[in-house]
Amino acid sequence: MSRKVAIITFILLACTLRVLAQEDENAEDDLFHHTIDSAMAISPLYLPTSYTELGSVFFKPIDYKVIDTTTDLIAQHDPLEQTQNICQSLGIGGQAHKFVNFNFSKEPGFALFSVPYPLYFKEQEDLKYYKLKSAYTNLGFTYSVIPTLYMLTAQHAQNIRDKVNYAINIRGLTSEGYYTNQRTRNIVADALIHYEIPSQIYGFKASYIVNFYNLQENGGLVSMTDFVQQDSLSPTKSYNMKLYNASSRLLTHDLLFQQYVNIITKNKRKEKDNYWGTFMHSFRFKQQSINYNDYNLDTNYYGTVFSLSPDTIKDTTSFYTLSNTLQWSSFKPLKEETNERYFVHFTGGITYEYTRYSQANYIGHAFIPFAQIHTRLFSVMDIHGRIFYTLGGYQNNDLNARASVSWAISRKHRHFLGAEIDYYFRTPDYLYTYFFSNAKHWRNEWKKQNILHFSAFWEREGYKAEFSYFMLHNYVAIDSTWEPHSIDKYINVIQVHLFAPIYVKGFGAKINIWLQYANNKAVQVPIFAGKLDAFYRLNIFKNKAKLQFGVALAYNTNYYADAYCPMLHSFYNQENVKVGNYLYFDPSIAIQVQRIGLYFKVTHVLCGAMKYRYFTTPDYPMENRQFVLGLTWRFFD
Repeated sequence: MSRKVAIITFILLACTLRVLAQEDENAEDDLFHHTIDSAMAISPLYLPTSYTELGSVFFKPIDYKVIDTTTDLIAQHDPLEQTQNICQSLGIGGQAHKFVNFNFSKEPGFALFSVPYPLYFKEQEDLKYYKLKSAYTNLGFTYSVIPTLYMLTAQHAQNIRDKVNYAINIRGLTSEGYYTNQRTRNIVADALIHYEIPSQIYGFKASYIVNFYNLQENGGLVSMTDFVQQDSLSPTKSYNMKLYNASSRLLTHDLLFQQYVNIITKNKRKEKDNYWGTFMHSFRFKQQSINYNDYNLDTNYYGTVFSLSPDTIKDTTSFYTLSNTLQWSSFKPLKEETNERYFVHFTGGITYEYTRYSQANYIGHAFIPFAQIHTRLFSVMDIHGRIFYTLGGYQNNDLNARASVSWAISRKHRHFLGAEIDYYFRTPDYLYTYFFSNAKHWRNEWKKQNILHFSAFWEREGYKAEFSYFMLHNYVAIDSTWEPHSIDKYINVIQVHLFAPIYVKGFGAKINIWLQYANNKAVQVPIFAGKLDAFYRLNIFKNKAKLQFGVALAYNTNYYADAYCPMLHSFYNQENVKVGNYLYFDPSIAIQVQRIGLYFKVTHVLCGAMKYRYFTTPDYPMENRQFVLGLTWRFFD
């Protein structure tokens, strides 16, 4: 299918659904109501449960979101398949991947490198804090035959007498992979607990995360051209791969303990006590260890990039950080955003971070002062600002500043206009400066990266339109020689992003579209990338159950997508192979009976219909046609 046909397909489907929405946008519909509380109609025991994301440093006004209990997301068992995520990957879930939309976002402090599993890897900023009346549990199981895949998810959150709130999450994935040496084993688990004494003067929050990945690394196909030009598929295990003995192993531990004291005094004249701010102490321990091993080395694969000539590769990279943070804030911890017309909230503090990176004999001591402000004017305008500055350590004199303004057209309908600007004056990740294994090494010196990001957005009840602009100077990336380089020229990246959830009676769709342009080959992005999930849902068995038919489409234009280097655990820039201009089509059927959801899905149903060009990362074919069966089971009491 040509590029024009694929793009026209997206446009026609999007326009058709939008017209349907306009024809009946005021209609009352018990199935949707533009809400996500569908379980209430079929389960009298349903209790509303909400969640919010928590930061690791700043207090902020809490904005709770109701858990989606519809069948919309049931068939999207893998985060890579969810509508909001458009990624290039190594062909199967659980392996390395990266977003096709360019982005640069870094937190202050020591960074060795960006872990290439963003949708699976958990950090403190990804944890959820639940607002619930009693308990919430969600169990999920996914199974497919070719390749054999098992995925288990378990979530449990509970509130005990409005005093203790805790949550536990576990996700395990195992897949044999399509091709030789592609097996994947992942486990990610986290736990969070919060307690506040009845007087609300003292409270604490503790959380712990473990990420474990055990991956075989086959390096992709020896000949991508032969695969594309073949007349019919051969057995997947018969293809020649670049690596037959390579593997990666990642293990991280992330512990955070926060305790706080609210300064509260009695006010005899008023019913409400006086609140004078919160003092908080945070302690965080973060450890990361990643290994890459290979033996019986293929010199055709490694020969052009070797600094040394080993018989085997045993590369172990590990570091840990200890940090203590003291701060005062006028944001009351874990409290929802208020409807005050005017207010000014301020946060100020300092972090001390100790880092030890054994492979480079590096020991770092850094102090990071920071401040944050949030002001509301005229009840509709919110102004945010924050700044970090690093003193000492590898990232001495790093600066990160952010400012944003938003206008609330309607808070009830989550209708906002706004703009945001981010500025980074930042040292590249430590891996770009120093790397050593028994196969390759380098030691570099860099100028600070200057990175500016501006965005303007409109959003309303899930709809979002956004314009973004990046300006990069002294940007550091890995090139085709598997070594980092700095681009001293200015790089400009322009993006337009549209996300639209559309619901019309039994029909629905979610549309995610990115339009992008970069003026430098060091940053490669597709001009167009999009996903469309459309579905039709109907009540059956006298409204005792819901049946849903769905279809998912994904497409992006041709571009020089980054290739992947297992030894560096990083994607790198290349200008030899284009991927894209291929339509992925996944039909599914799901049924929900009270709290139980069951789904069946066929992924890549068009496999072979448009030849064998289905790559999102050079040399790594996407999965062939696959049959997936899944089950979810929720408890709300």
